[in-house]
Amino acid sequence: MDIPSKKIIHKITKKFKNIPISKIFNNNITVRNNKNSKIQLDNIINEIPPGGIIINKPGIYTFGKNISWIPKTTISAIKIESNNVILNLSNFTLTCINPLNLQTSGISVLNSSNISIKNGTISQMGLRGIECELCKDVSIENIIVDIITADNIAEYIVPVGIFFNKCENVIANKSIVKNITVRADSMAGIQITDTINSEIVNCTLTDFINLDGACTGFGHLACDGSIVKNCVVNNFQSFFNGNVKTQGHTCIGYVPIFSTNLIFENCKASNIVGCCDDAHGISIFLCLENIKVKSCIVNNVKDGVGTNTGAKATGIEVYASGVIVSDCIVNNISAINPQDKQCTGFSCAFAEDVKFLNCKASNVQVYDENGNQNSCIGYGTGFGWAPDPRPEFIFPSKNILYENCCANNCQVGFDSWYHIDSVWKKICACCCGISVLNLNNSQRTISCNACSECNPPIVITLTNVAKGNKFINVKATYC
Repeated sequence: MDIPSKKIIHKITKKFKNIPISKIFNNNITVRNNKNSKIQLDNIINEIPPGGIIINKPGIYTFGKNISWIPKTTISAIKIESNNVILNLSNFTLTCINPLNLQTSGISVLNSSNISIKNGTISQMGLRGIECELCKDVSIENIIVDIITADNIAEYIVPVGIFFNKCENVIANKSIVKNITVRADSMAGIQITDTINSEIVNCTLTDFINLDGACTGFGHLACDGSIVKNCVVNNFQSFFNGNVKTQGHTCIGYVPIFSTNLIFENCKASNIVGCCDDAHGISIFLCLENIKVKSCIVNNVKDGVGTNTGAKATGIEVYASGVIVSDCIVNNISAINPQDKQCTGFSCAFAEDVKFLNCKASNVQVYDENGNQNSCIGYGTGFGWAPDPRPEFIFPSKNILYENCCANNCQVGFDSWYHIDSVWKKICACCCGISVLNLNNSQRTISCNACSECNPPIVITLTNVAKGNKFINVKATYC
């Protein structure tokens, strides 16, 4: 199988130099082998022994009833290692009774093709609901992954609801991942890594908490040809409780990284709450080539909760090249004492050839811990550059187009800071304190602490490099 990661990473490192690839890729996400498992001979599954079962022959397998599984070690309840398998849970539930807090998974599929898993619930696993590795032509439909609890997970092991790794042609449809509460460096609802051609449609992720690490909904890492459509993210929160070894405590609804040829369409994110790191509805991070975000809605993103200082909050963020964001709406984006001195409805940084078309940002605000506003602590900006104090990410945004975009009730409507050869065309700022902020040769001092991916902490002062920008047909309405 032609796994895309090496090809994609070569393109991206050539485009964006000095990025910390090893840190981003340092995740232990491999599907594990079962030992002492029972071979499943009957096509009807009525029980699963402590050592789990293995399906090693083609066929249609169905659940005959609800199954309670009591594992004695860290394994999967069901392992599929055959081509041409249909596993129909028949609307029953597989529940893990796990008093030892083992890192269990519900269903694992390894090196197989033409697999269908459908119609049922996987509940109370210690690490993952479904995991697939080195697989081709996999369909997951009408599956609910309910309750994953994992505490003090070893470094870089990632709890995930539904996980694809090194696969080709995979689909997750009409599925739900909900009620994940973990303490781990990172976690995700649906994670896709090193995969060619994936479709995630009509899926919902809700009620996620990471007690001391990053909280992610839909994640793509080194993927090519991915579609995420008609999906929903709701009620995510990350906390900081002293873990400074993690890569951060970001809280993000949708985040593709090192990926190409992506479509996010008609997706929603709401109630994303961050602590002392970033909080974003959608973050297109270090991606390039044919990326489209269209007709997406982000509501209620807030950063700095519980810590009285965040990094930044954004509705839709672009750290990428070759992206079109169109017909999207973000509303109620806020940050408490952001280290990056900003929260933004739509932002771009480390970016080139990006278009924001027919987009609307409303009610974007920065506050202190008492709800007061002051330019010294930063601005809530409808459309602007996304600051990051780490030197490898401090690059201007080049050739950015904002057309037919509107900012409403923001502290700043549009900010040209760190933009080069960019165009603001037919834009509108309504009820904004400042309609267009255009401060050439000015400076901004931003910072980053150990919770927000900088250990040791850093402080840096940037001088604006904006030049060659054009404003065409700008409208402002004051309240």
